[in-house]
Amino acid sequence: MIEIACPNCATDEHLTGERIEQKIVISCSDCGLSWERPAVPHCSACGSTDVVAQPVPVIERSRGTQMSITAMHIETLCRVCDAERLAERGQGHLPPALG
Repeated sequence: MIEIACPNCATDEHLTGERIEQKIVISCSDCGLSWERPAVPHCSACGSTDVVAQPVPVIERSRGTQMSITAMHIETLCRVCDAERLAERGQGHLPPALG
């Protein structure tokens, strides 16, 4: 799921979208702003559409030093720009910061 919020008023409610060819026009009924975004996921750095949706755990301390997964969010990673991160996650172990 892609999280979208209005860049003007930051609301993530009261948004509507209309697909026009290769883009989606999003309108905020709270402040009246309209903006465009590509219809397909893409890399914000290089613009490539060769991206992978990766689930990422949100890890917090639940008790003392015990760490628990409290939620998950989806992160879009580029096969070119984020190749190293994708390779690391493909090995099935925790990222270095948590290892």
